[in-house]
Amino acid sequence: MKRDNTRPSGHYRAMYKLIYESGKISKQEIAKQMDLSLPTVTQTLHQLMQDEQIVTDGKFSSTVGRRAVVYSPNNERAYAIGLELFANHVTATLVNVMYEDLASATINLPFTIELGYFQQLGDWIRDFIQAQEIPLEKIQGVGIGIQGLISSDGKTVLYGKILNCTGLTNGQFERAFGLPVRLFHDADCVALAEQTLSHNHEDATYLSIGEHLGTAIVINDRIYTGEKGRSGTMEHITLNTQNGHKCYCGRRGCLETYSSLSALLKANETIQSFMDRLAKDDKETVQRWRNYLTNLAEVINNLHMFVDNRLVIAGELVRYLDDSAIEFINDRIKEITAFPEDQPYVERGTVQSRAVSFGATLPIIKGVLDNI
Repeated sequence: MKRDNTRPSGHYRAMYKLIYESGKISKQEIAKQMDLSLPTVTQTLHQLMQDEQIVTDGKFSSTVGRRAVVYSPNNERAYAIGLELFANHVTATLVNVMYEDLASATINLPFTIELGYFQQLGDWIRDFIQAQEIPLEKIQGVGIGIQGLISSDGKTVLYGKILNCTGLTNGQFERAFGLPVRLFHDADCVALAEQTLSHNHEDATYLSIGEHLGTAIVINDRIYTGEKGRSGTMEHITLNTQNGHKCYCGRRGCLETYSSLSALLKANETIQSFMDRLAKDDKETVQRWRNYLTNLAEVINNLHMFVDNRLVIAGELVRYLDDSAIEFINDRIKEITAFPEDQPYVERGTVQSRAVSFGATLPIIKGVLDNI
């Protein structure tokens, strides 16, 4: 809906922000917190209602006098879709303007850069949106988390060796979807999801551990990418270039080969089957787990020398890490660190599923909110 151009320039956005952050608030409380007259508040609320930014949501309870009307953000005003692209399937997540996770779906679809792939994915996305009974025009965009290095404008895959998709552009998806698309490094999506859902906005380094290792640095609540977008790609720091395992990048001994689930699991083994054997105290599995956590502690200790912030283990591994594993890592770090560590700094992430697809929606919704 087109906005009313007569709204007070100094109050519209600030009032929406107050309502958004409050969730539910009365006109009287708005006037009090913003130090405005009731007529000014009434006028701005009317404009916000006209623009469908807010809705009335019943009335507050009261034992005396008239009950105050409840004003809330309109959570049906805008939506975003996040995708995570894997080699053999795609996972989608739908969120609204309140960052609420509304729906998800997965399609088995082997990745390729052929036109048919994009067309099939586009048809599936439209069916997914239609199933949620949401008008297409309310979808503000699609964020796509990809295992690769992405240009700062979110339009091009600069390095995509895992999926062999270097040079892939957002335009290939936009033509198939009929929606704006922005590409993201998958590890950045995980970091954004963790920062948002944990409500912890302290600086942090994130290790996103799944089939592959991804890393991201968050400073002042923003992903630190550096001049050319390569900062945070610590998975390709090398520990043993001569005798280490070969990484998909072509070198040997990258952190990826020590800390990813691929470094832990045998061929055709799943993390769930591994953990099932671990729970039964299978001797070989227990030793493999200890070796893996020891290597992970070494990796974390090295990274902490570069960035002295809390470090969060995130991604698929989070579902299988218990307190004893985190304690083991922290104890090992105390043994090997060059500096005294008075307090443990390794934390377990909180997002246990679809961290990439959820995180890919967040910059899109933030863009909506920033443009109010």
